[in-house]
Amino acid sequence: MTSGVRSTGGTRVPPVDRVERTVLDNGLRVLTDSAPERASVSLAAWVGVGSRDESDELAGASHFLEHLLFKGTAERDARAIALAVDGVGGDMNAFTANEHTAFYASVPASDADMAIDLLLDVLERPLLAESELEAERHVILEELAAAQEDPDDQASVGLFEALFPGHPLGRETLGTPESIRSITRADVAGFFEHWYQPANLVVAGAGNIDHSRLLAEVQSRFGARPTGERPQRESPSSIVTPHVFLERPVELTHLAVGWRTNGATSEDRYALAVLNHVFGGGPSSILFQEIREARGLTYSVGSELSQHRDVGALSVHCATLAQQGPQLLALIEELAGRLASNGIDGETLAHAKGAMRGGMVMGFESVVSRMTRLAAGETIIGKVTAVEEHLERIEAVTTADVERVAATLFGSPRAVSVVGPADFS
Repeated sequence: MTSGVRSTGGTRVPPVDRVERTVLDNGLRVLTDSAPERASVSLAAWVGVGSRDESDELAGASHFLEHLLFKGTAERDARAIALAVDGVGGDMNAFTANEHTAFYASVPASDADMAIDLLLDVLERPLLAESELEAERHVILEELAAAQEDPDDQASVGLFEALFPGHPLGRETLGTPESIRSITRADVAGFFEHWYQPANLVVAGAGNIDHSRLLAEVQSRFGARPTGERPQRESPSSIVTPHVFLERPVELTHLAVGWRTNGATSEDRYALAVLNHVFGGGPSSILFQEIREARGLTYSVGSELSQHRDVGALSVHCATLAQQGPQLLALIEELAGRLASNGIDGETLAHAKGAMRGGMVMGFESVVSRMTRLAAGETIIGKVTAVEEHLERIEAVTTADVERVAATLFGSPRAVSVVGPADFS
């Protein structure tokens, strides 16, 4: 059976779930989603530590490690790592988030053993050489400078600083120029030794992969390590800064509007996902149709959910001519208020469910998406929700659920971040 949805007499058959999960004695978790009909494999190691777990002095340490782990191990230098993946037409990369740092590789299935060895090697024995640290320090400072030159990025950074003031969730994931300049090799190595331990490690694979083969390799490399500790996190206060402004000599005013939400483990997460799709999740959404299509106030507008384990945010991002900024903000708030007051009808709900169901099914065509589902679920909420259960939970959402969640969300304090030539409240 393939991973697509078959239609038999009008009955939808969900994608096949072949997930296997093994927890080592020290807490390291190994998950696979076998798809033997695929010609490729996607592998990842997710570390359950991110920018949220850094002190102000070490802001950016997780992102620094993301760069440095690819710069050499006891057996391979940076060039050898790059050649190994590029030589088979594969891809290897990483990213840093608030609550995790992810390292991943995708290769033809025939090269899975090489990719497993390579990915685990960079996690097991990185050199963290002083010379490489200095080189990457310059690269990261350039990355920060580029982000500070991007008004869209700055509007987003300002929004999360306003939604979570004084909390690491409101801080730029890259760190600050000051922290990046002051971080030492001892700082980075200490952060690695403390947090990159089995309690925080999830190794996931999807595609034409054998669970027992991956498990054996992980066990041989990490099975004897002590468990380590998971980070203890403090939730942000309920304070929200209503408005922040950064004056920039650009032609457009860049606008980000956001509201705090419940976290990724909330029972309302399915209704919230439906709400987000209806509000700004695509070209048929309220925001796009009312703001872009009907009024032409912006080229692009949409909403997105950013959910952590205990808290999250729904945010809207767009840009417009400076003189249209107040009108655009007022319209976003009006549409949010209308959704909170009136909810949605059955036809809109059915459309959203169909789009979300189809999106999940289409996602299963990608081994990268299947791998990400495993790693994200296990790292963020501690489990992988079965496909059938996930689809059932989406299908169970009612119009009353959406109206209730919308009233709570849009009735809470909102934050606005403005970057551009003109300020407005």
